[in-house]
Amino acid sequence: MKLSDNKPVFLQIKGWIEDRILGGRWAEGAQLPSVRELSVEFGVNPNTIVRTYERLAFDGSVRSARGVGFFVADNAREAIVARRRERFYAEALPDFVRQMALLGITPGEVEDAYKKLTYEKNE
Repeated sequence: MKLSDNKPVFLQIKGWIEDRILGGRWAEGAQLPSVRELSVEFGVNPNTIVRTYERLAFDGSVRSARGVGFFVADNAREAIVARRRERFYAEALPDFVRQMALLGITPGEVEDAYKKLTYEKNE
């Protein structure tokens, strides 16, 4: 993953971890990579990874076992989906609809584009 300047690094890494939980790479109860491993992988200070894991723990997506590491929490997937859906409906969708109106794009055009994208993805 390439880190960008438009969003705090720890939030970008948090999203990356959440994506892997949602994608099934790490199931409930799975141990996550160590702070040191991720800091090397992303080329960031270990404190950034600690902050990322603390935020994930605060959100209920991971749990900490003192001296052992961090683990995917029970129901983490459901919690991540709920948070992201809420954010989508509150932030992304209103902007998307506003752009549709400004550009004169109809819901039918969006549906056709969606079908095309999902068809291409499944090929």
